[in-house]
Amino acid sequence: LRAPRHLSLSPAPSPTASSAVVLMAAPMDLCVDLGPMPEDDHSGRVVVTGLKSLLDSGDFCDVELVVAGQTFRAHRTVLAAASRSFRDMLLRISSGAGDGAELAGATVTDGNMMRLELEDISHPEAMRAMLTCAYGQGDEQPAEYDPGCEDANLDVLRLAQRFHIDQLQEHACRWLTSNLTTENVLQRLAACDEFHLEHVCEQILEQLVSNPEALFALANDAKILSVPRVLQELLIRVLKLVGCGTDVSAAGAQGAAPQGKRAKKAGA
Repeated sequence: LRAPRHLSLSPAPSPTASSAVVLMAAPMDLCVDLGPMPEDDHSGRVVVTGLKSLLDSGDFCDVELVVAGQTFRAHRTVLAAASRSFRDMLLRISSGAGDGAELAGATVTDGNMMRLELEDISHPEAMRAMLTCAYGQGDEQPAEYDPGCEDANLDVLRLAQRFHIDQLQEHACRWLTSNLTTENVLQRLAACDEFHLEHVCEQILEQLVSNPEALFALANDAKILSVPRVLQELLIRVLKLVGCGTDVSAAGAQGAAPQGKRAKKAGA
């Protein structure tokens, strides 16, 4: 009797199958396009919302800003991030280099609470606008900038330039050019002159020159004498508009020639 023979159920490899295995072993590049990466500002909103919540609750506040008898509590780090002048003052205080009094009236209490009195700011609304600019709106819908009155907007400009907050100044500048009337235009031009806002003044003057009726009403307003530089600029623009500037230059050039000829004859 012969021993039973074990049979292999595995098929014998064929040359064709071996070639297929070799080909599949080579790496292949696969391109899968999922479209553009979706924007995710969730983390940014969380931080802004959290900071606004801390401001509203007063938690962890370490600076007091006093305006017109009202005290606004805030956080040094947030103000330092929004204002380079406030940051420089904090660095000087922390390094012991005097009181860093680039912003006058800053004192530090025993409890490490900094108190800053802004005696030249008389409208609390201006400080609210500054803090809103520094902290953001959080989950709230962005509110349109509205200081409430002309003088409050001037205080906003003072804060923006003192603390070097460009975005805050931009809000105040845009408000100067909006809702212009013959009653408020002089005050706004005076504000441009006081805060050296040449680009804003240029825009307002362009509107005036293009509106003869408003320009005539302004010329009859005695208050215009209080801003002589604006009056001079308006006069120059009107003269250029009617072509006087070109005529005067041409007349001057023509008048110089005869004088030169007379001078030569006299010399001869």
